[in-house]
Amino acid sequence: MDYELFWISGSPYAWRVQLALEYKAVPYASHRLDSAKRENRSPAFLALNPRGKVPVLRTGDAALYESVAIIAFLDRSHPAVPLFGQTAQEHGRIWQRVSEFENYTRDLFDVEMVRPLLRGHAKDDPEAMRASAARAYDALGWMEQALSVAPYLAGDDITAADIVALPNIQMLRRAAARPEAIEMALGLEDLGARLPALGAWLSRMEKMRGYDAAYPPHWRSCSRAGSAPAT
Repeated sequence: MDYELFWISGSPYAWRVQLALEYKAVPYASHRLDSAKRENRSPAFLALNPRGKVPVLRTGDAALYESVAIIAFLDRSHPAVPLFGQTAQEHGRIWQRVSEFENYTRDLFDVEMVRPLLRGHAKDDPEAMRASAARAYDALGWMEQALSVAPYLAGDDITAADIVALPNIQMLRRAAARPEAIEMALGLEDLGARLPALGAWLSRMEKMRGYDAAYPPHWRSCSRAGSAPAT
């Protein structure tokens, strides 16, 4: 294989790169790491990424990390299925959408919602969590508006903007379906009820080429077992 991908199941950032690889039909060797065994802190992995984070894409003697940078690299290397557009205007529009999600939307989900729910701190302050849930809906407003006039975030086709946003939103939905989140009535487990355009986009994205292949395997096994931990 020309590429080797190092990833952890459930990492939204690794999932982004897997989606890009699968959507572009680029072959790669898969190396799933076990964070419980601290495989991402091993000397061999730290030699690839001294931050100890996934994803890492190894190609030849080079190792790339940071998910959006890897997607940009793949798009330049395999342009037949473009993710960053074909014209300068499209390119700028897609990067604008990627930046909007990264700068104004993602951290609210991760810091205020997902982390407290995963780490068992959410019920320490239910009112704060409900306030964060309201802010999460506000933060998704620009996406609802964009998806009300086009099927995807940057227009008529799937782009890097959609692939960057999807895993974090799916992580939010999964965390919001935990029993404590339901008990606090956060209302984020069914985003489509209040954001119909976003809900329709999620349904379309779940049918994209490569979605099933990239889906976090331990999420699938937990669903079959009848439990649904969000990690």
